[in-house]
Amino acid sequence: MNKTCLITGATDGIGKQTALVLAQKGFSLVLVGRSAEKGNLVVSELISATGNESIHFHCADLSNMKSIQQLSVEIKQNYSAIDILINNAGAYVSKLTMTDEGFEKTFALNHLAYFHFTELLLEMVKEDIPGRIINVASMAHKNAKIDFNNLQMENEYKGWTAYSRSKLMNIMFTYECHRRYSDTGVSFNCLHPGFVKSKFGDNNKGFAKTSISLAKTIFAINLVKGAKTSIYLASSKDVDGVSGKYFDKCKVATSSKVSYIQEDQKKLWEATDQIIKKTYVLG
Repeated sequence: MNKTCLITGATDGIGKQTALVLAQKGFSLVLVGRSAEKGNLVVSELISATGNESIHFHCADLSNMKSIQQLSVEIKQNYSAIDILINNAGAYVSKLTMTDEGFEKTFALNHLAYFHFTELLLEMVKEDIPGRIINVASMAHKNAKIDFNNLQMENEYKGWTAYSRSKLMNIMFTYECHRRYSDTGVSFNCLHPGFVKSKFGDNNKGFAKTSISLAKTIFAINLVKGAKTSIYLASSKDVDGVSGKYFDKCKVATSSKVSYIQEDQKKLWEATDQIIKKTYVLG
């Protein structure tokens, strides 16, 4: 039976490239993005390029927790199981921006969405053991530290600091998931894709957008290279039974020292859980 892989942020960049290769490998794909028009176009492109007709799109704003809940209901209604979940959607936001639900946008999209969507779909991933959950993080986490008194950086917001912290949160979340769900058969791994020449940062204006564009021109790798580790973690038998690891260039790597502090991993989990439960009843 074909494996079903759900990829968030799948209409551009690493997500789209990951979808292309997995479609070529025969995976059934569930793609998630913000634009229905773009999503449907990508589905048509991928089917045309690969001949794989088992590719579907769902539209959702993953910076909105209510939208994530609605999306999870759609997924449960339309699919019997999700074998692989790739939490890939993310963004760099240069200026403090609050969502309609009152969350800082970088925190909401890059961290809360990973946490909440994983939480809502975990039972589906467990349906077909061994399931895999893959969190796209970044080497940008290396110099970051979590300030639990200013978790969403509403005080003294700095775009790069917020982004780096959110990527650290991705890694700490992965490690905590591995420990909490070690008896489920589901593996949890995260990765650094590389600095990829994609539309990363294009949502910004002015100096922030210009700086990132220049850096991409000089330093960035192409999408094919950038998607390799996500594809590897989704499809390779080499990682059967491997969980709770951080990967770079398809190999286990060492994340920052602070990312391994179990007390902080637990504290972040509990703080995130309370933020979501304070406002919403889980679906």
